[in-house]
Amino acid sequence: MKVTEQGQFVVSASPDHVLQLVTDPDFLGKTLPDSKGYRVTGPASCVVDMKVGVSHIKGVMPTTLTVQPHQPGTPLIIRVGAQGLGSRVDMELGFDIQDLGHSTQLAWTSMATVSGVLASVGSGLLRPLAKRNFDAIVSAIQQAIEQAI
Repeated sequence: MKVTEQGQFVVSASPDHVLQLVTDPDFLGKTLPDSKGYRVTGPASCVVDMKVGVSHIKGVMPTTLTVQPHQPGTPLIIRVGAQGLGSRVDMELGFDIQDLGHSTQLAWTSMATVSGVLASVGSGLLRPLAKRNFDAIVSAIQQAIEQAI
């Protein structure tokens, strides 16, 4: 099952500062909601133990986040992969970072593919939950950027 979502937000930080934060695996690992802990695994990656709860499927899924090398003028891409609880989630979270002068706008897109037991709960339950989770992740990143200024 494929799930997509998009949105945007503005923070009162420079684009360089925003980029420095969202490419830091330590920043990402400690920022994500529903985390039961994380460990940095490389200069651009970390594994976050994410709490999952959908219908009768509950537990912790190790989730790998990998920041892709960023080229100026292109969106920053964070690849997310999780496997566990008889399921697999592959997601790409993209941030288009725009300088607004005294602030920075981040337009984001998220595309996820869910398979296995989680996908079996049906799109009527999974899509609203995925939207809520995407929004919570992006909101947590936004708040963490604002607090780091």
